[in-house]
Amino acid sequence: MCSEWHTHSFFLEVKPRAELASLFVDCPPNEPGDEATGQDDSNKENASLNLVRVSEHAVELGVPATIAESLHMEEKLPRYRANISNLTLYPQSLCAPTWADNHRLFMCKIHVETDGSPLVPKTFHRLASDISDTEALEEYCKNAAGASISLDCSQCGRPIIETRSRDVTLSCMPSDDWLETSPSADYYCRDSCGAGCDPERHSKKRDGTESGNMHSDWFPTVKRYLISHSYVAVNRESLSDPGMCHDDRYLLCSGCNGELGTVVKNCNQIVLFHHAVCTLSVNSKPFLKTRFPDTSVFFAQLVLSSCEAQSSLKLVVRSLNKTPHVLIWLLDSYVVAATGELQKEEEEDNGALSDIRPFPAVKMLYKVFDAQSAATDPRANGEDASVGLIDVPFGCCMMLIEHLLLSSHSLPLPCRSVGQFYVGFLKIAESV
Repeated sequence: MCSEWHTHSFFLEVKPRAELASLFVDCPPNEPGDEATGQDDSNKENASLNLVRVSEHAVELGVPATIAESLHMEEKLPRYRANISNLTLYPQSLCAPTWADNHRLFMCKIHVETDGSPLVPKTFHRLASDISDTEALEEYCKNAAGASISLDCSQCGRPIIETRSRDVTLSCMPSDDWLETSPSADYYCRDSCGAGCDPERHSKKRDGTESGNMHSDWFPTVKRYLISHSYVAVNRESLSDPGMCHDDRYLLCSGCNGELGTVVKNCNQIVLFHHAVCTLSVNSKPFLKTRFPDTSVFFAQLVLSSCEAQSSLKLVVRSLNKTPHVLIWLLDSYVVAATGELQKEEEEDNGALSDIRPFPAVKMLYKVFDAQSAATDPRANGEDASVGLIDVPFGCCMMLIEHLLLSSHSLPLPCRSVGQFYVGFLKIAESV
């Protein structure tokens, strides 16, 4: 998780479509100390001297030793440095230096290339697929064979499913809404393709499937759960407390009363629990931590796949009671960013500073709704047809907003907002 912008922070943003990257460095003014009281005017002026230097794999702040010697500086001034791995900066291309805030935020443009492979634009579908392919769901389900499987509320730890039997199996769903869309569930291949692909396997008697009713063989059972990137589908009979289903629409935890998921519309025997608020564990290893290096990557997958499914760059995230909480507007397909703090160089360190690892991220504008804006903003109340809508548990909404706010606070102050929107990002991998 990115740290908040503070003294000696830096931020580097590389866009696949742009020739030059943007570099921001915090350069705090030197406060004269007691040791400067006896110095002459030239030494006092040199004591406030600062210099930003860029090399191929580092950003430095301070006066280099060679320059300090040529200026006959009596007091050794501190120098700060950050090493950046996996990126190559070209100092000769540095241009457009300026003070972004007219005070202490240095900004410039510079050409940057990634080591190994060039940056190329990617569609949102490609990005979502790349995240999902880190470990394919099919492979995850295969590795879970014979394992102990449990499902608990992430907020209070209350068990949602009592059984921890090792004979429960996992199967994967192609998409989050697979059980609620046709022809994915209502007319499955076995009953709709005319048995042409496999007559032996498809030799089933008429059972009412042609009328639009979901086949019972597609249900999750007490011995089989279905999982997608965002949900785990279980049969109602598996629940430790059937009373957590309210109005055959949504699920509330019996312990903390938090929203956990929804009931499938066309089959109320199937319930969907969201991974953001429920912990699915296989041999005591949580699903999210196994498949995603960071929770931010999970939310990036959620946003990208939702925008792709609804063919929209704008997405309103609502809780299960249809209350809008945040509007997301995707900007660039993705960027590569490096952010961190310039560390003070010590003579005894001998180059022991740790490297900053750049990471790819999807950049976005977002707006958090309060009660008034949720009622009046046409993008929140459904009047804007160009905006996609997704309904997730309230806890998922809050976690997503928290990640976006934390990312905004890691940006330099002038870069945090555009008009009525904040600027944020979600990681799509830990490093390039």
